Amino acid sequence: LGFLVLSVLVPVGLAQAQAPEQPDLQRAESLVRSGKAEEAWKLLSPHEFELAGREDFDYLLGVAALDSGRAGRATLVFERVLAVNPDHAAARLDMARAYFALGDFQRSRGEFEQVLQHEDTPPAARQTIERYLAAIEARAPSRGTRLTGYAEASIGRDSNVNSATSTSSIFVPLFNTNFTLGSSSVKAADHFASLGGGAELTHVLSGGFSLFAGVDLKQRSHRDWDVYDSRSVDYRGGFQAVHDKDTFRLTVGRNDYDLDNTKYRRIGSLGMELRHAVDVKTQVIGFAQVSEIKYLQDSTASYGSAQTLAGLGLIRSLEGSGNPIVFGSVYAGDDIATRNRGDGDRDIFGLRGGYQRSLRDDLDFHATLSMQYSGYKRFNPLFQEYRKETQYDLGLGLNWRFQKDWQLKPQLTYTRSDSNFQVYDYDRYELSLTLRKDFR
Repeated sequence: LGFLVLSVLVPVGLAQAQAPEQPDLQRAESLVRSGKAEEAWKLLSPHEFELAGREDFDYLLGVAALDSGRAGRATLVFERVLAVNPDHAAARLDMARAYFALGDFQRSRGEFEQVLQHEDTPPAARQTIERYLAAIEARAPSRGTRLTGYAEASIGRDSNVNSATSTSSIFVPLFNTNFTLGSSSVKAADHFASLGGGAELTHVLSGGFSLFAGVDLKQRSHRDWDVYDSRSVDYRGGFQAVHDKDTFRLTVGRNDYDLDNTKYRRIGSLGMELRHAVDVKTQVIGFAQVSEIKYLQDSTASYGSAQTLAGLGLIRSLEGSGNPIVFGSVYAGDDIATRNRGDGDRDIFGLRGGYQRSLRDDLDFHATLSMQYSGYKRFNPLFQEYRKETQYDLGLGLNWRFQKDWQLKPQLTYTRSDSNFQVYDYDRYELSLTLRKDFR
């Protein structure tokens, strides 16, 4: 009898001694909020067996699973939360995010729309949902044909309409003397106005495939320097395929650029892009493009080239108010001279980064910064060296959605071209205000 009692009590005592400690839910919540979802998952997941069904634990576990890239597991956990509390709006919102990450856009849309039906849904949450619904519409629109378009008008000032150096003379080493530049080769400022518009036709097929074709037109006029008035027309067409977390897009394009009512340049291009959703907050992008560039005037025909670029990019949503997003990319390629360009072929390397966030429900801020290096391969006898340039571009802007489908966009851009050839060394800023109307 004593052995039997001992055999019962000992295992019970060992079980009590070895019972796992309760997880620190406050710490787990802090880890999730600070972007350390993987650590939160490792803290909570060992306790799932004994705590499953407890609403506060399951919700934190589901968010940790979703934000650490375990969207499939997250849907199962959020189902437990909603089974206990069908009115748990946060769990339903995160369930919708999980379905989005899995590429199940139909169920994702349904969950988002349920949250929107609640009158007490905060404005910030409504804005987030609208963005997800727009992304769903872009990635998986209803089957059929859809036409969208826009029209816009801008005014502004350009400090350097001809992208020229600010000095009136340059030193040419071959002749060991200074040459005076003509007025068209020296920096000139002017006010401008522009009109633009575009349209895109999308036809959705079965299996996540869609076809698209579009055109964009922009006409820009200057107050004083009308020789720099320009017209640009972009044509594009291609197809898109969406499968699970991946989106592939193939685009054939053409750009017609006219200067002073004269045909100036034509560009034909073929581009490919692959986007992979690592999790609901992170996308990785791979892209490549080949272009044929032709200049149609005798004075610039030698600038023609065949260009190849490829790169990688990243888009990441951050924690915090205003739904902040950061993005960046790196690319490299070459530009082969096809018409005996004086400086020959060139190597290209570039970086680009940006940040955007909502300042309020109808107002967004965005900033971009980019750098591109060009190294030319042919020795230039006039300047007695190889041409090298680094161009920096900074953009700052606001987007005010003052009415449905109407936007007002003030923007400042700054360009700095740092070249070892003085004739290509310049800076430029442009301040503009654009009014845009979208047609959906």
